[in-house]
Amino acid sequence: MPHATVAKGANWILALLRSVSASSLSFAGFTDSGPALAGHADAWALDCALKGLRALKWWLVLIVFFCGSNLFAQRLSLTDVQAQSVTGPGPGLRIALGGTVNYDMSVAQRDNRDYPQSNINPLFSNQVQFNGTVSYESIGFNPGFRFDFAPGYRLNQWINFEFETGCIYNTVESYTITGNGTFTGVGGNPNLNGTMKLDAEGYLLQVPLMVNVEFSYPIGDGWRPFVGAGGGGMFQKLTVSTISGTINYQGDFNQSNFMGAWEAFIGCGYQVAPGFDVSIAYRVDGVLSPDFGGYTMQNFYTQAAEFEMNWRF
Repeated sequence: MPHATVAKGANWILALLRSVSASSLSFAGFTDSGPALAGHADAWALDCALKGLRALKWWLVLIVFFCGSNLFAQRLSLTDVQAQSVTGPGPGLRIALGGTVNYDMSVAQRDNRDYPQSNINPLFSNQVQFNGTVSYESIGFNPGFRFDFAPGYRLNQWINFEFETGCIYNTVESYTITGNGTFTGVGGNPNLNGTMKLDAEGYLLQVPLMVNVEFSYPIGDGWRPFVGAGGGGMFQKLTVSTISGTINYQGDFNQSNFMGAWEAFIGCGYQVAPGFDVSIAYRVDGVLSPDFGGYTMQNFYTQAAEFEMNWRF
């Protein structure tokens, strides 16, 4: 019985197609062509049905494609909206890592006496005597690294405050002295006549404690140039051990201090996700007249180039 029902349904659909085809042919003026033409009409009707099914299939494919494209466009639009900068107030955190270059740390005076000085203890040691006059001493440093940890609070899209700490580390590269006279208590040639630059070993560790304010200006597409400055203090620990070259000396200098300091910086950031951006920055730190166990230095500067990561909470 089910097969008979299906057969009747198929015959009914075929009769309907024949009727539609015959009506179409009659409307076109071909109803007088006889039985042969009627057979052609049946074939034509079946072919039209098959073509109609194929057309329906492709229409469905197109509809699905355009609907999917529309949903994808809406998704992109939503993503663009989510990627906009967060402009309201809120806490944040900056973590940065970079390289540093220090200026030479030059001695400004020793034991509260201005240069030139005579009959002194140079080479950052009480064990080396010098009979003569010294007009200049300095410590040179190799490039080093810097790490920053800076929690902060952003007032709006333009102004951000932060408390910065971390560490700056550079190894000692050289010791330079200028004067005329004779050393005692050293190996090698004890005579100094002019400028002598010696190899040296040791390190300088700096820990900034700064309060900074940053001014930024979003320019669209996630970009954010910024500039800022701050002030506070800098803990410094200077160690100078081996000094070698024209003279040789096993040093024993190891002193630390905490002095007033300032910082200035400029850079540009890019937002890669809501509440998170990366940036590159150039920073300069200045220490005001650091003193190491009687050695008062000239103002000292450290430059750094950093890669930074910034979170908003």
